[in-house]
Amino acid sequence: MSQLQINTESLGKDRVKVTVEVPEGALDPAKAEVYRRWSKEMKVPGFRKGKIPRQLIDARVGVEVIREEALREALPDLYREALQAEELEAIAPPDIEVTKFEPDEPIVFEAVVDTRPEVNLPEFSSISIEADPSEVTDEEMAEQLDRLADRFAELEPVGRDARRGDYVLIDMTGSRGGEPVDGASAPDYLYEVGSEQGPPSLDDQLQGARPGTILKFADEVHIHDGDEHDHDHDHSSTESIDFTVLVKEVKAKKLPEIDDEFAKTVGEFDTLEELKNDIEPRLAGAKVNMVEEKLRGQVVEALVEASDLEAPEKLVDGELEHRLSHIERDLAQAGLTLQQYGERVGSTELEIRSDMRAQAVRSVKAELLLEEIARQNAIDVTQEDIGLEIAYAAARTNQDPKVVAEQVVQGGGLSALAADVMRRKAVEFLLEQVEIKNRPVRPEPPAAEAAIATEDAADENEVEKAEAQS
Repeated sequence: MSQLQINTESLGKDRVKVTVEVPEGALDPAKAEVYRRWSKEMKVPGFRKGKIPRQLIDARVGVEVIREEALREALPDLYREALQAEELEAIAPPDIEVTKFEPDEPIVFEAVVDTRPEVNLPEFSSISIEADPSEVTDEEMAEQLDRLADRFAELEPVGRDARRGDYVLIDMTGSRGGEPVDGASAPDYLYEVGSEQGPPSLDDQLQGARPGTILKFADEVHIHDGDEHDHDHDHSSTESIDFTVLVKEVKAKKLPEIDDEFAKTVGEFDTLEELKNDIEPRLAGAKVNMVEEKLRGQVVEALVEASDLEAPEKLVDGELEHRLSHIERDLAQAGLTLQQYGERVGSTELEIRSDMRAQAVRSVKAELLLEEIARQNAIDVTQEDIGLEIAYAAARTNQDPKVVAEQVVQGGGLSALAADVMRRKAVEFLLEQVEIKNRPVRPEPPAAEAAIATEDAADENEVEKAEAQS
């Protein structure tokens, strides 16, 4: 290990200048690596690559060039060693300046370092939040039953004009200059009016149409003409296509009566009351999940409000830059600038940036506070935690967990993943320490899992049967 002479000087709140003096010999390992690299890259008659003497390399490249390259390679490790020796924790890349670099003399460099601020946690007992109601209301039960009935709706032909929510059986053809366009035609297509799944004007054209109506219109249709796997470049364009649509049938949903017979159709229930008793704990569990998720946000907001922590500017600047890059990328994909977006939402670009900076300040404060909670309460992230997180990510994206793990490691995202898990665990710890009014109680699961209709059962409803038949 290098023999460093280190001096620190405070430059204000959470900023330190670290002056480091290191002997010339500290560069020897880096010099050896530089010579090895030049020996493999240089061509010298009579010498094999990798076997070129240092004297020849010095003569051709220059001793000072070798020293400078070695210093560039050695500086990051020397800087980290100095921080460890002084027990400093940097929160942003340093500004490093080499102030002395003479042959056979000690090397001196200065690093201006933004350090982690001292974080004083507020008294958790002083924090009080209130949870939203988690009980299932009559309106929510009725809404759930209506959604269930909608999945068991039948389609029946009607003699009236098509309305939003109706299904129409159509023959659709698309052409350009009288020639058919690939992918723009659909014979015997059962289409839901208002679903916005067809050409942009199709829904408006279909509303008010009757069986036998022939519709003709032109639309600008989005065409993707690049590599479908190339996500970094947008190769799409729009083309005008002429559409002809023959309306063959108009069908409306016929909802079943929500009664005992409906309960028998849905699953293994004899009465509507039994069906409700089965739905209620499931619905209550989902509602508790939503209330608990909101509580996590509430308790973090309350923690930030109760703290007197000042967010370091360097961290705020980094977070703001990260947020701006994301929103500008998303806006660019929609063909908008930040200024144009502001005009659409009735705000100025300056106001948007100001709001985002305020969000960045709160985010930085929250992260520092949660990390301090984890430190003080020995909240660790285990291999099991990381494994579960990767398993969840794999399940969400239908990938092999091993593939996801390799992507995380190769992308350098393992430490960020661990930090996210640690902060979430800190939030759960905090929720147990603060006062929560109306804290939700998770309902007991149903005694027996009845065969209630789920998304899988919905595959057999009459609407989808009609689509298959058509």
